[in-house]
Amino acid sequence: MLILKRLSIWLCETSLEALLLALLLVILSGDNKHAYMKDVIAGFVWVSMMFFSTGYVFTTGLARAIWQPGKAWLYPTVATVLFFIHFEILNHAAGGIFTPAMRAGVQFVGAFIAFSCTLAGTFALGKWKTGDRKL
Repeated sequence: MLILKRLSIWLCETSLEALLLALLLVILSGDNKHAYMKDVIAGFVWVSMMFFSTGYVFTTGLARAIWQPGKAWLYPTVATVLFFIHFEILNHAAGGIFTPAMRAGVQFVGAFIAFSCTLAGTFALGKWKTGDRKL
């Protein structure tokens, strides 16, 4: 049952990461000021597909499922390192689609998003587990 809880928290984390990264890319592109919602949804689908194709979904899901709770910042740090690795895989596979300045910005904000979402998930999982013990 604990693995299912970890994976459900991970699914929420990953979905939120994809949504926030899509929002970031829409803001950076600055296109179509009247269709932000449509662009964010399309960006969410695109980012989600990239998460799957680079293996980010698999590696973070595996890490969340088997990671033993310990220090709250440890799994978010691992997830952030995985974000950097998979971002580089994506950028290289796509032929360097980001300019150096845009790439640095996406990496910095993306790392912050990955760390923040997984840290929030870690705290939520801790609360969820604590709530089970009280029952």
